[in-house]
Amino acid sequence: MGLFDIFKKKEDKQTTQVSADYSTIDSDEKAQKLFTKKELVKLYLTPLEFGGPDLRMNILFVPPFANSQKIDFDTKIGKMLQDGLKLGYSANPKYKGSSLIPSQIILNVKGDSTITETINIW
Repeated sequence: MGLFDIFKKKEDKQTTQVSADYSTIDSDEKAQKLFTKKELVKLYLTPLEFGGPDLRMNILFVPPFANSQKIDFDTKIGKMLQDGLKLGYSANPKYKGSSLIPSQIILNVKGDSTITETINIW
């Protein structure tokens, strides 16, 4: 740790939840069926509160626990923004095979504070 590292807020957190295997969910139709059964929910990559569009390109289908973790992260970032911090935000899904359900979502915040969090889905 360097002398000035105490002034830099940095966090790197990984969240994990054991979940089902989504390798066979390779079409919107299959994802919609799980959504209808409430096994999957909608997740906004860029939250609507942060200016994200309510369009398909900003929506993923994920199990409820992953969406809850993302909402918790976004709430924390929202409070930081309200406190006046200047932050850049990105959410990057990672996939396995041809599945439409991401295996991970990597959340990055940079600016006055640097935070990286990984939501492990399957």
